[in-house]
Amino acid sequence: MAAKSLVVGGTGGIGYGIACRIAASSPSSTVIISGRNEPKNIPHSNIHTLVLSQGILSTAGRTETPEGIDRKMALHYYGRQLLIRELLPSLTDDAKVLIVLDSTGGSPDKLNWDDLDLKNNFSLGNAAAHCLSMTDAMIQHYAAEQKAEGKNRHFIHALPGIVNTNIMNSLPWYMRLPSTGLASVLGVSPDTCAEYMLNGVDEAVKIKDKNYAFVSRKGKVFEKPAWSEEQIRKVRDHTWELVDGALAKA
Repeated sequence: MAAKSLVVGGTGGIGYGIACRIAASSPSSTVIISGRNEPKNIPHSNIHTLVLSQGILSTAGRTETPEGIDRKMALHYYGRQLLIRELLPSLTDDAKVLIVLDSTGGSPDKLNWDDLDLKNNFSLGNAAAHCLSMTDAMIQHYAAEQKAEGKNRHFIHALPGIVNTNIMNSLPWYMRLPSTGLASVLGVSPDTCAEYMLNGVDEAVKIKDKNYAFVSRKGKVFEKPAWSEEQIRKVRDHTWELVDGALAKA
């Protein structure tokens, strides 16, 4: 059976580069490209690779969804976790889940444990720190949960680094030009970034007895201190409480 991949956020930029790379490496494979949300009216089964790369670049302050979640955090963190949870039954037992965000800066020390959704302590820096730190916790949760169920699924959190895409177009004009210039000089192409990300996934899968990994912008697996079971549980419980509460309001 040909492998099937689903790339959410694959209509442009890094996600599109990853989708093209996967398709080129295995012409017999099926690559499904989605925008920011779970695609509708397509058969979800036997997904071997799930890529979550959806994102925005914004300098706006806290802007809430109708459910009371900051839109940036909803897209970069909560929405991704919901997609993973809902798609778990459709993944193959040896599936790979790649989350493209920032694998380098997360830490339990960067979380405000009394305000994980930053309802009262929001800033752009805090929002970024919470999204990437809670992602670190959740890949450890998924890895342990799936391993306990006898599945050999791998969950990878990766940093793309500076990539020359059109994401800078969403910035105010006075930031857009210098940011675009910086990306064109220092950034890599989406195709090169995709190569690094997928190399990192391949490297992560080869590691024995560990079903989660952190990948650098060059596609190298690196180690970070493991979170405690209590820390992971707190992030997990908060995530599902907020997500399920939002679904109930929808």
